[in-house]
Amino acid sequence: MGKIVIVAGVPGAGKSTVLLEAWKRSEQEMKYTIVSFGTEMFSLCQEAGLVNNRDEMRNLGADLQEEMQWRATKRIAERPENILLDTHCAIKTGSGSYFPGFSTRMLERLSPRAILLVDAHEAEIRGRRRLDKSRPLRTIESNEDILEHKLINRAYAAAFSARSGCLLRIVQNNTGEFERVVEEFVNTLRFINADTQGVVVKVFPQNEPDTGSGSNG
Repeated sequence: MGKIVIVAGVPGAGKSTVLLEAWKRSEQEMKYTIVSFGTEMFSLCQEAGLVNNRDEMRNLGADLQEEMQWRATKRIAERPENILLDTHCAIKTGSGSYFPGFSTRMLERLSPRAILLVDAHEAEIRGRRRLDKSRPLRTIESNEDILEHKLINRAYAAAFSARSGCLLRIVQNNTGEFERVVEEFVNTLRFINADTQGVVVKVFPQNEPDTGSGSNG
C-alpha cells in the first residue's frame, strides 16, 4: 500500500474541483492517483442490489452503511499506488443525523498520512449546490443546516486526525481564492512527500546535561 491522503469537505465546498487541479499540478512530481470513496462504495452497493443511485446510499441503515464502508476500505487499501482519497468526514443521513465517514478499524487499515479538509462559506456552498445539475435529487439545505454540517465535519476530521496521528490541514475555498487554495494543497502534499523521502530530523537527547551558567540565560 502506498501513501494515502484523505481529501474531504461537505458537498458544495469545491473539494473535487480543488483536488483535480492540485493533482494536475503535482502528478509528475509526486505520483498520486485520485480515488473516490463514494464511487467505490456505490459500486459495491450496486453489486449487492442495495441502491440505484448515489443519493440512495444516505438512506441505508447505519449497520449496512458501516459494512459497505468497510468493504470499500479494504478494496482501496489493497491498491499499491499513492492515493488522494476523495471522500467525506461526516455523512448526513436522510433522517438529518450524521454518520462518521471513518470508523476506527477503517483508519487503522488506511493509515492516512494526512487529512486535507476543503471548506467554504455556507452561502457559497448553498449556491454551488443549486448550480449542480448532476445531482437533481440533492436536498437544498438552509445556511444554518450547512453550517451545522461544516462544524460536524471539522469535529470528525480533528478526531480522525488525532486517532490516526496524521496531519490535518483546512483550506478555505471561497470565490476568488481558488489559486491560493490549490497552491496550499500542493504545498501540503510536498510537505508530506518530503517527510517520507529521507529528510533527516535532528532529535535532541532527552537527558543532555545542563552546561549553562544560569536557568534561563
